[in-house]
Parts: sequence; structure tokens; C-alpha cells
Amino acid sequence: MDSSRCHAENRLVWGRPGAPIDGWNLLCRGPPVGRTRPPTTGGRGSGGDRPTIVTVRLVDLMRRPFARDIGLGLLLLAACFPLAPELSTDAAAREKMIIALGSHAAWQRQVVVWWVAIAASLVALVICRRFPLTGFAIAGAAAFLHRSNPGLPVPPSDLTAVIALFFLASVAPKRRVPALALTVVLMLLPVATVAALVAPLGWNPAEFGKVMAHIWTARTLSFAVTAAAVPALLLGIAYTAGDNARTRRVHHAALLQRAEDLQRERDSRAALAVAAERARISRELHDVLAHGLSVMVIQSQGAAAALKRQPERAAQALASTIDTGRACLAEMRRLLGAVRAEPDVAPLAPLPGIGALPALIDEARAAGTPVILHVEGDARPVPAGVDLAAYRIVQESLTNTRKHAGAGASARVRLAFAADHLEIEIADDGPGCPPPEPAHGNGLRGITERVAALGGTVDFSGPASGGFDVRVLLPVGDTA
Repeated sequence: MDSSRCHAENRLVWGRPGAPIDGWNLLCRGPPVGRTRPPTTGGRGSGGDRPTIVTVRLVDLMRRPFARDIGLGLLLLAACFPLAPELSTDAAAREKMIIALGSHAAWQRQVVVWWVAIAASLVALVICRRFPLTGFAIAGAAAFLHRSNPGLPVPPSDLTAVIALFFLASVAPKRRVPALALTVVLMLLPVATVAALVAPLGWNPAEFGKVMAHIWTARTLSFAVTAAAVPALLLGIAYTAGDNARTRRVHHAALLQRAEDLQRERDSRAALAVAAERARISRELHDVLAHGLSVMVIQSQGAAAALKRQPERAAQALASTIDTGRACLAEMRRLLGAVRAEPDVAPLAPLPGIGALPALIDEARAAGTPVILHVEGDARPVPAGVDLAAYRIVQESLTNTRKHAGAGASARVRLAFAADHLEIEIADDGPGCPPPEPAHGNGLRGITERVAALGGTVDFSGPASGGFDVRVLLPVGDTA
């Protein structure tokens, strides 16, 4: 079968056309349920896939830490067999050891201790990932037994102490624990070296002078320094590498924690921004609807009253009602269009400000509420937030006058421009009433929230003779 045709069939069987096949999962887990294994080129009964599957599964098994530790332990055990004392071909050296130990049984005991220490080292290698301190203690004790025995070779299994120290330095919650363990081992290394050199004294005290003379030779001292320096160097390297791995892991964890904190902070700020925007849109909609609907209701009532006796005035009131409704709809479209994803749904218009107050007052007069506008000081530009807030405050106050002051009530609007603030006062001469709480009405609460957001002050009061007064002080800063 052609090679390109085989690849095409595999893609059609195992996934969508053109999609790559996950060969690793294919070999390790077999074909998915309900699907056919792709054709092989080995022919029926050739078994050509089996070695590949076994190899891949072995590689997958060796990716597990426990399996890797067992595999490394088996390699170290295999490396110990060529150094086994009972397999040594140096018969003369073995006879000297037996004579030095006093009997063949004593030599056999030393060999047993040698193998037991190797087994303890391999056990330490397996458990050092979960119990690094215990594993290092066992591996260190086994290495000490091997180092202090002068007649037997040092096996490769003693490297488990280096590996255990690396894991201890990399996973210990406190840095002083592996540092203290390394210090203890470095102090015991000279003791093990001296014990290996002085141990023959216990076998034959009569040879004390010869042994001491042999110890102080250059060759023996060189051996002692090498026997202590090489393990110390390896342990130092393992400790440094493990501590470096621990530092990187802690730094990485700190970066992850910082990223999570920043993400939570970003989400929190986004939620606060959404809540603030919703509150702003709610205030804007309330001001627009409350003002527009109150004007439309008053004009509709006037049109209904004058419909029979003065139809011209009724038609004029209805036309004004239509204009007010259209203006409210246009402003609502502007507000809702600002939060939609499609900005072209409705054309955007500039936000109203102090410059639009004369038109607002004319609209209130047309609705039947006499309003007087009085400006003190030199009118000058103010920040955009203050400009919009001033318009909305006057709009809401005139709406409250029409709703609560009663028929025939008049209002007065006063704007006082100062160097660092803008004072706004809206007063009416309707029936007297106690100052309401801002929490009892959306309008007054909206005024309070606007003023608080700009850092100003607001006061709701009413004179004893009647009427209601709203005084607002808004900071403007230095505005050109």
C-alpha cells in the first residue's frame, strides 16, 4: 500500500481530515472505543507493533518518580556487584583481611554489614522523595559504615546520600534543616576517615608502632585527604543545587501567588467599575425620566383642562408634550447607546451642562412653573463632572418642585461662581415641609451621591414660612 494513502486512511479513521494523530496515546492506551485500529505494514500475524508498544509503555513508566528511583537503585545495585568482597579475585588481600580480623567468620560478618548498608542505601533512595530527612539519615549512616571499614571497598550506593541531601535541600520548609544536616555529615567525615586508618589497631595492638608509622606517610595522608574531600565536595554540590532548586520553586510560587492576587484585584476593580457605571447610568436615567415624565404629565393635565374652552392652548401643550417626550427618548438612546457594543445604533450627543440651563428653565416655565435664574460672579468654564452635576441637580430640583410644591408655586435658581467653588441654590415657595432624608427618595439620593463623588457638600432645608431649599457647594479648582 502506498505510504501517502496509509497516512490519509489513518487521518480519516482516527480524527478529522488533516488532523494529526496523537501517536503517544494511541500506543499507550490503544484505539478508542468503537474505532478500528489503523492498518499496519507488517502483514497479518507479524507482530511488528509489539516492540514499539512495549518500549513506549516502559518510557511512560519511567516518567513516574517512584519508578525512576527504583530504576536508579537497580543500576547502583548492579554497579556494586563487581566490587563485592566475596567475588574479589585478589586472594592475597582477602587472606590478609581474614588474618587481620582474626577469623573467617569475622570477615563474613564484615561482608554482611557491607551488603546490609547497601540495602539501607537503596531503601533511603526510594523514600527520600517523601521523607528526605529520614532518607538522608539512613543513607548517611550506611555511607559512614562503608567509609569506616578499611578492608572493604566503598560501593557506588553511597551516592544515595548525595541524592538524599539534594532532595532534603530542595523540599525542606526551613533552610536551616538541610544546612544542619550537612554540617553534621561534614563533621563525621574526618571521623570515618580516621576510623578507617586506626581500625587495625584494634585487631593487633602489638603492631601499634608500625601502624602509626604507616599513617604518617605522605601516601596515607593523601588518601585520607582525598577520602574526606571528595565526599565533602559532592555533598556541597548537592546542597547548593538543592537549595537553588528550592529558591527557584519558592520564587515561582511567589510569582504565581502574585499573579493570582493581581487577577483577583483586577476582577475586583472591574466589578467596582461596573457597579459604579451602573449607578451612574441609573442616576442619569432617573433624572431624565423623572424630569421628562413630570413635565409631560403637567402639560397633559393642562391640555386636558383647556381642551374644550381653549383648544389652541391645548394643542400647544400637546405639542410641547410631544417635544419633551422625544427629547427624553433621544437622551435615553444616548445613555443606552454608550453601554452597548454597537456605538452606531444611536448618534452620541454632548452631555448637558450649565450652558443648557436656560433651555431647561424655559421648559419648566412652559410646563407652568415660574422660574427665575440668577447668576452671581463671572461665569467661567468648570470641569466636565461639575458641569454635568450642576445641570442634573437643577433638573432634579425643578422636577421635585413640580411634583411636591403644588400648583402656582414658583422657583428660583441661583448660581454663584467663585475662584475655587460653584454654589448652586434652588428654592421654591411651596407649602413648608420638614427636610426629607436622602435615603427616602431616589432624586435626593442621586443629588447626594453626585455631590459626594465630586467632594462637595449639600444641604436640604426649608424656611419656617414654607418652601424647600437645596444648597450645593461643588469644588472646581483652577480651571482655565
